[in-house]
Parts: sequence; structure tokens; C-alpha cells
Amino acid sequence: MNPPDLFPRTVVTRCARFPGLLLAVLAATALARGQGPFPIVMQTDMPLKNAQFAGLLLAEEKGWYREAGLEVKIESSQAGIDEARRVAGSDNIVGSIESGLFLSARAEGLPVVAVGTMFQASPLCLISFAKAGIRGPRDLAGRHIVVHADGHEALATVLAKAGVPASSVRIDEEDYGNDALLSGRYDAQQGYTVDEYVALRTEGKDVVALPLSDYGHVAYSQVYFVSESFLARHRSELVRFLSVSGRGWRAAVADVPGTARMIVSRYEPGLSLPYQEESLREIGKLLWAESPVSGAMRPETWSENAGAFLRTHPGATLGPMASWADFTVTREASK
Repeated sequence: MNPPDLFPRTVVTRCARFPGLLLAVLAATALARGQGPFPIVMQTDMPLKNAQFAGLLLAEEKGWYREAGLEVKIESSQAGIDEARRVAGSDNIVGSIESGLFLSARAEGLPVVAVGTMFQASPLCLISFAKAGIRGPRDLAGRHIVVHADGHEALATVLAKAGVPASSVRIDEEDYGNDALLSGRYDAQQGYTVDEYVALRTEGKDVVALPLSDYGHVAYSQVYFVSESFLARHRSELVRFLSVSGRGWRAAVADVPGTARMIVSRYEPGLSLPYQEESLREIGKLLWAESPVSGAMRPETWSENAGAFLRTHPGATLGPMASWADFTVTREASK
């Protein structure tokens, strides 16, 4: 944003003393000019509107996007839709994606840019029953575990850093869900501390989680990404979107029970309320793991994540980081 181009310096100075006021003034000015609210589609990477998007859902519920001059529509993922390609071809869609999948999209040549992240640490983990005694990567030697298609890279990184030969671990691949672990065929399964792990705990299962981020898996989760064209043409609207989304996340974790009730009553009445509450508590541990600035990313984290990606994807190229990650949008959104 360039406030001095729109308002006298005295107005900007006064607004700076009150968080969010400048965004409101900018939005009101846009509406007064007859521009109307700018439409943004928030494309999530899950078929449900659950606690993993609580900050966005709360901001929508409270009308905060509208107050900032935005008309935000939160859309769940659907079978057969490639979210990365959909985002790449649009000037008004913000996507959310795991960092490894984002890097895959860039390696394929899609013109997408990471502009922030919901979770500043990955919730990826290995889940096992407590009786299995898996407390660290070295306990995986000789075990039979199952991962998803996107989990091989993270597991390979963790095993290598722990000095555990990959050949000593029997690894299978299956789809998402807890059926693999519950079947008794595996010692541990890939999951997320905010999802499958929470579901098992709220069902009364005696399980433990081995967070891969504690053992060398450096990555972001629920990365905000847009097309290069969106960033170039509508930067100020994107800044406002991330600012309001950050406000939503802070409010969501400040009232976990209330936010969980809102999600279940308005968006997903078929979901478990205890699950939503526990998931949101786990999410609160990840939102500001690297920085107190909502959505902020670090070049060092992306560099390490990209290095791990390239090591496990021979022949892939990403280009300079400046072409696929913008670290300034969240800084502007935090002002």
C-alpha cells in the first residue's frame, strides 16, 4: 500500500496509531469511488470448512473482510480440481497448500507465488499407539509404517538427519485416514497433529504423535499462494486480505470454545465439537512458531525446504526464490 498517495500525511499518521484503521479508511475510499468490494475466492485444500481454516471462517462470520472492502468467498476443495492450476490461472483466487506441493507446482512451471503461510510450522507427524514405544526417529528402525504420497520427502529427511538407514524401515503408501493404523497392520502412520491425531485422541485412543518438525522436517503448512498476475495487479487487496485473516486467527485462538461452536453450527454441523476445539488448540501452537507476525515466512525456511525438495526430485528446478516467494506482503499486512 502507498497511503500517502491517497491521503494527507496527517491522516496516515493518525491511522497508524490504531491497528486496522488505515485499512478501513482505504476500503471506505474505494467504496466511495464506486469500485465496490473486491471479490476474492479463498480456495482451501480440504473438502470441509473445519478448524484448520478457523481464522478465515471467523473473519467471514464477523464481516471483517467486507469492512476492509473485500467480498471473500471461502470454497472447499472438490474432487477433480487441481487447486494449484486453478490459482495459477486466476487474478482473484488465493489458495492454501502444503509447501512441498507448492514447490511441485513451481517445478512444473506454474506461475504461482507464495505470499504467506497460515501455519509457520508443519503439523506433519507419525502417529502410533503408545504401547508401540515410538518416541523418536531411531525407534522407527525395523518398523512397518505407512505414509501418503506427499510424505516420502519429509520422512526421508527425518531418517537421514537421525542417521537411520531408510532400508531399515518398511514403508508402504496408502490414502488419508486412520484405517491403516486401526487395522493393526502398521506400527505407525503418517498424519497431522491437527487432524488424524486429534481425531484418535477424541475417540479415546491411546496414541502418541512424533512431530516431524521436531526432527529436521522444515516446512510450512497451509501456504497462502496466488498467481503472479494477481500479485502484480491487486497487491493492495491482497495485503488487506492477509491483514484481516491475521486478525481472524488471533481472535479464533483467543476464544477456542466459541470459535469451535461457530464452525460446527454455521459451517459443518456434522463435525465433532470436541474435535474442533482440540484441533484449534493444536493449530495455535503452529500459527506463530517462527514469528509473532501472522502469516510471516522466512527465506531460511524456504531455502531448507526447497533443498529437501530438490534432493528428492532429481531433475526438478525452481528458479530463484525471489520469483516464487514474496516476503513483503505479510510485512505490509502487519502494519
